[in-house]
Amino acid sequence: MRKMMKKAMAAILSAAMLISLAGCGGNAGQSAQSSAGTAESGQAETGNTAASTDGISADSPYADKGLDLSEPVTVIMYALGDRPEDMDKVLEELNSKYLNPWLNTTLEMQFLNWSDYTTKYSLVLAGSEPVDLMYTSSWCYYNDEAAKGAFRELDQEWLEKYMPISYPQQPAESWDQISINGKIFAVPKSNAAFNGYNFIAVRQDLMEKYGIETIDSWDSMKEYLYAAADDKGSGISASGQTANREEYINLWNQNEGLNVLAVGFDFLYPHHNSEAAPDFDKDVFYKYTSESFKNYCLEMAEMAARGVWSSNAINDTNESRAAFENGTSASFVWNETIYDAGKALEEAGLGTYAAYDITPDVSRARGSYADDAVAITTNSKNPERAALVLDCLKGFTEVNNLILGGIEGVHWTLNEDGTRGLTEESGKYAWNSWAWGIQRGDQPDEEGMDPRKLEFREKCEAKEFVPETAGFTFDKSPVETELSVINAIRDEYLTSFFLGVFGDQTEAKFEEFKGKLEAAGLDKVTAEMKRQYEAFCEKKGYNQ
Repeated sequence: MRKMMKKAMAAILSAAMLISLAGCGGNAGQSAQSSAGTAESGQAETGNTAASTDGISADSPYADKGLDLSEPVTVIMYALGDRPEDMDKVLEELNSKYLNPWLNTTLEMQFLNWSDYTTKYSLVLAGSEPVDLMYTSSWCYYNDEAAKGAFRELDQEWLEKYMPISYPQQPAESWDQISINGKIFAVPKSNAAFNGYNFIAVRQDLMEKYGIETIDSWDSMKEYLYAAADDKGSGISASGQTANREEYINLWNQNEGLNVLAVGFDFLYPHHNSEAAPDFDKDVFYKYTSESFKNYCLEMAEMAARGVWSSNAINDTNESRAAFENGTSASFVWNETIYDAGKALEEAGLGTYAAYDITPDVSRARGSYADDAVAITTNSKNPERAALVLDCLKGFTEVNNLILGGIEGVHWTLNEDGTRGLTEESGKYAWNSWAWGIQRGDQPDEEGMDPRKLEFREKCEAKEFVPETAGFTFDKSPVETELSVINAIRDEYLTSFFLGVFGDQTEAKFEEFKGKLEAAGLDKVTAEMKRQYEAFCEKKGYNQ
């Protein structure tokens, strides 16, 4: 990826030189020709911004696409998270330099905060407030809102016309992963990382204190956590796990060698480090009624009894990452973000850290492209223009870097080695703090990146596999009523199971939980999952 990024940055510098030359004597025809070549490579170029007859600049990369851009349009996009302090400055740069001259369009941004997006998300889509582009995800109401008709269906011909730059750049498998029953209702991100594969970050200074040399398994991880929990004099918690995180369940499934059958749904199968599609009857099971999950619940009850996390964790709304960064917890389980948390810990002088892979022999898949996406709403009055804005944000490296990280030279700097450096203003527009659904794969790495983070990526790439199930998506509409009840029961119990709250009653509570799920229609959901999965395998020609 670093090589790709360096090539991309070199291309940007070349584009900048062409712009300079054009300004020193180029004519309008040469400028337009240069823009056309730049558009094909996904590099942005600015130059002559004189208005053409159709409302866009003569050198717009969209000038020769046969589009009607004569009327000025404002597109409104919604994202999750806190609005960056310098969002308006970045939008001014984006609109004046790219969207206004290239597309005769202005982008406005609205944000749904983490604290209330669960209640406001559907209300925004169903309300009278204008919204054209909406962040969505397999975990953020994609299936639900698509089923309601809130998102516009997108066919290939339409995408090719209104996303002419980014559509050819999009990985083919990403469309499979975002589809629902063969239909597409959102545009997935262009880059998938190993965000579903988890490591554990621990306090290296405490490991040395406890005489623990390494962590390479679930049991050796527990040894460290129990030592930290018994160390009452340290004044910190062994784990910062709280009610709003699911730190250990993903790690447990990883340790068990389990893979998700359909992203966003709770059916698993043992992959045995093989890409082959599983036999549904022999291998696939519902996560929360399985022996594996029961054993996990018992493990969590044991950890809770040993004091690995606070007995009041169920009422704690703090983030476990923040607890590790500020030195109040001895561990942090997650994906490669653990390295950023460890770096923050060390830079604050609060301790040293190390990261460990407890499942070194397990193959690992990239996260689904459907994990982050942007939908065009059914209520959009300008869906074609919304698609073009999305195309511009995704299709050009320079534009993408602007929306991801802010203004170059203000919020970040590009170093000679292709990395990005921080500035005094970086905190006013943190890199990729909200634009996950439009990120490309060639964004520059931060300067001084912890070599342990690069090592993590290299290990994942060395053990990467692409399961044949990666393109399977589930249409829940035939069993939506049953799933709604099942998920409500699931959510009622999960936090208590994850935090070991039930203690000695855990196994009895699990059986109670299992019985309720089965009574709610789990067999019907499983049968529908099997029907759709086997139809998918037949269509793909997979042998089970």
